[in-house]
Amino acid sequence: MDVIYGSALWHSATKVNCHFVAERLAAQCPVLFVESVGARSPRPHEWRRVVPRLLRSFRPVRRVADGLWVLSPLPLPMFRGAGARLNSRWVGLQVAAVLRVRRWRADMCWVFHPMGLGTAVRCQPRAVVYYCVDDYAVNPGVDAAAVRSLERELIGLAAVTVTTGAPLARRLGSSPRRLEILPNVVDTDLFAQDGAGAAHPTVKTLDRIPRPRVGYVGNVAAYKIDLGLIREIAERRPGWSVTLVGPRDYGDTRATVSALALPSNVHFLEPVPHATVPAVIDRFDVCLLPAPTHDLTLASFPLKFFEYLLRGRPVVGRPVPALEPYREWYREAGSAMEFVEAIEEALDDDGDEIERRRRFAATFSWNKRAAELRTLRQTVLDESL
Repeated sequence: MDVIYGSALWHSATKVNCHFVAERLAAQCPVLFVESVGARSPRPHEWRRVVPRLLRSFRPVRRVADGLWVLSPLPLPMFRGAGARLNSRWVGLQVAAVLRVRRWRADMCWVFHPMGLGTAVRCQPRAVVYYCVDDYAVNPGVDAAAVRSLERELIGLAAVTVTTGAPLARRLGSSPRRLEILPNVVDTDLFAQDGAGAAHPTVKTLDRIPRPRVGYVGNVAAYKIDLGLIREIAERRPGWSVTLVGPRDYGDTRATVSALALPSNVHFLEPVPHATVPAVIDRFDVCLLPAPTHDLTLASFPLKFFEYLLRGRPVVGRPVPALEPYREWYREAGSAMEFVEAIEEALDDDGDEIERRRRFAATFSWNKRAAELRTLRQTVLDESL
């Protein structure tokens, strides 16, 4: 079977690359998905998420689909300095123990976070792939030196390192033995469906919010979106409904969003299941990528970019290096006034533009990416013989 050390929990409110890869690989071979233990100690405002996660550690292995199992390892409360490496090894020992007890053998180990180094070593796979989707060392509250150290060793171990954009590839330099740049893609099976009949409290709430709706769906946290920008857009256009849908302060060291007072035309809505996200996007008139300007967002490729486009929505966002090849498909804006002007232009888009976006985004599918990853997997395993 293949082992995947994820960068998130299996039932995370936001579905990310490690989930998509696990689901599609499971159609070809059995997969053990190891839930991330994070890279920092949780803060008091995160206890609602931490307690269920710890409880799952006492029933660690669960079958969640045909050919797909999830393991919730019990972490050590050590994430800084040498403690991060010890924690990584401890998790790896738990993964190895499960493989031994179940009489499973690891063919490939896919690692989506440097804390998975211990898993990659201890499960003794035929080959390792490091799938890098973020600059993990600049996440809030982590020990950057410890994460960088784990990442360097992981790159040295990996037969292939995958990044989701050129900025991440440039950061890794010449260290990887083999480097593949595979931009993020979209679940075309889901995001091409009709979302008109979706039933969820958040969707019902959205339908009651006045138009025009300027929206964002994803992690509503200060390190993911520029809250000062959101405030200024709302103040400049009080007749617009600025709508933010998703978990609040997820992965952040401070409960910034939960404690924030914003204009009354800014609406915070609860997260929805991933299958309901298309219906949420359909209810936006313009979609936002309001990234703050720091090292994390400058290195990332927003997953929601192609999701927005496949629903035909116009997109206004901050310039992101990974999106440079796709500049014609969204309106770039820096200041709040530039966002306002770009949104006003987008509100006048016609049906031809909607269909053009859909056709373009449909060419970036997880089905096609899965075929590429299967080919990559087979090539790497053949080379390991």
